[in-house]
Amino acid sequence: MKKETKKEQPEVNKTSIGVEDKQSELEKALTEENEKLIAEVERLTSENEKLTKTCNRLQSSADKSDTYLGQLVAMKNDFESYKRRMKFNGEQAKTEGVQSVIVKLLAVIDNFELAKQHLTDENLKAFQMVYDQFLQILKDCGVEELDVIGQPFDPATMNALSKIDYGEDKHDLVVEVYKKGYVMGDKILRYAEVIVGA
Repeated sequence: MKKETKKEQPEVNKTSIGVEDKQSELEKALTEENEKLIAEVERLTSENEKLTKTCNRLQSSADKSDTYLGQLVAMKNDFESYKRRMKFNGEQAKTEGVQSVIVKLLAVIDNFELAKQHLTDENLKAFQMVYDQFLQILKDCGVEELDVIGQPFDPATMNALSKIDYGEDKHDLVVEVYKKGYVMGDKILRYAEVIVGA
């Protein structure tokens, strides 16, 4: 009977040793798997930190881009305003330059009109052609003569040199023009110098 007991004991030991070996292998496998998972978590955490930094850099770049875009749009608008202003100033300077030259030429017209009164018939025809051509050039530039004879006195377009009694029906009306007045568009180039009836 003793022999049989001995035989059973080694078999029990083999089974418990086999279970322990399996447990030990399972623990090793779980430990290895756990270490792999921990390494993977650390890798993913590191990757997440890198992605977060990259996202922050991209957001910072996007914010800078938005700022630069806003500045660019503002500069474009400023430049468009500058171009419009320069165009307007250029046109205004051109108009003022033309007006300045025409004001100087008005004295020439006055001399033409004085000379015309002293010419004979044979000289008057050629003179009148030059005079008419000169007036046409001024008209083409937009210069118009102020029509003031018989009109009520208007201080916005006329200077009164004196008041002379021409009768009740001529009261406050322009009766004589000493110097013609000229206008170009809305600008008075020269006020008409007139005699007004009293």
